[in-house]
Amino acid sequence: MGMIGFPTIDELCAQASAACGLHDFGSGFEEALGVLRAAIVEDIALSADNVPRIAGPIVALLVSRAYSEAGWKRHPRCLAQTIRAPLVVTGLPRTGTTALHKLLSMDPQFQGLEQWLCGTPMPRPPRTSWPEVPEFRNAVLAQEAFLQAVPELRVSHEVAADEVDECLNLLAQSFLSHYPSTGLGLPSYDRWWWGRDETASYRRYADNVRLIGANAPAQRWLLKNPGHITHMEALFAVFPDACVVQTHRDPAASIPSVCSVIHPARRFFHAREVDATLIGPRELEFWAWSAERADAVRATHPGRFLDVRFADFQRAPLAVVEGIYTHFGLELTDATRAAMQAWIADNAQHKHGRHEYTLEQFGLTRAAVHARFAPYLERYGLRHGD
Repeated sequence: MGMIGFPTIDELCAQASAACGLHDFGSGFEEALGVLRAAIVEDIALSADNVPRIAGPIVALLVSRAYSEAGWKRHPRCLAQTIRAPLVVTGLPRTGTTALHKLLSMDPQFQGLEQWLCGTPMPRPPRTSWPEVPEFRNAVLAQEAFLQAVPELRVSHEVAADEVDECLNLLAQSFLSHYPSTGLGLPSYDRWWWGRDETASYRRYADNVRLIGANAPAQRWLLKNPGHITHMEALFAVFPDACVVQTHRDPAASIPSVCSVIHPARRFFHAREVDATLIGPRELEFWAWSAERADAVRATHPGRFLDVRFADFQRAPLAVVEGIYTHFGLELTDATRAAMQAWIADNAQHKHGRHEYTLEQFGLTRAAVHARFAPYLERYGLRHGD
């Protein structure tokens, strides 16, 4: 570590307060943040270049927490709202969850978690007013700056401040998630986190959903997070009537793809080259374990799931959407169908360039991936290319 230190928890909170003018971060996060900070110090060669890059997202999550606490104080009645039968997209990462989520978000019957509101939770203002909202303008600038710093992500996983984003960004408020080890590569944190109950994190996340939707309490929610397959029991604890769409793809394609998203982000946060072969084995084990956990929960919630193959969605996206609406009793209007067709036409795969990677560069082989995922492949009848 040399002479470079990492900010203490008090210093991180002070930075967050200076950024947002708020000072109440709630409670219950201190242990997890302490473990995360200790893991950063232990597992990363800290430098003047990478300390600000690593501290930045932590400060941003503290800012997000502070906005939540302030919002619940201003709008306490939102916490009593019932979230009815949210439509939840999940599945292994890089199986079409993002594209399906954004396509479904074209339907005005749904409300979702826009990226800027995950960073600064508040009752969603009218969309026409967003350009005048300082938090929205700051989120647009921050996202563009990150994509300029890590341009590879514009090709593989571009996110815009005004578009729907992953539930992970709210779940991460608790500092108890797969996010730190995925993004930073923290074996010490992983050893502490792996297998922990995240129900408390999910309860806070659900209350954030209620806060953001406070101005439209009856509007149906559309949510998305690959990591829900890891903690499906916690998802059903907070949304017992959730309607879950689970996407599927040959893991020999999806696992190296997620690694290729992680690698440039990890290089950015470490501010140096990192060994790509260290990424694959961890992601393989984590997502195979997550798929097994999801299967166990599915057995206790019959009828609440619909399976979607990545290959089917690529070939006929609107047919997949029609199947989802039929299964869960949703209405697909002609206007929504037209909006979805326009989105499909404007968002062809490889729009920002081709996403290139191999299994071997991340320390994996097709045989190893298929062996670890053998029960999953058999259960869902997946073959190479599915």
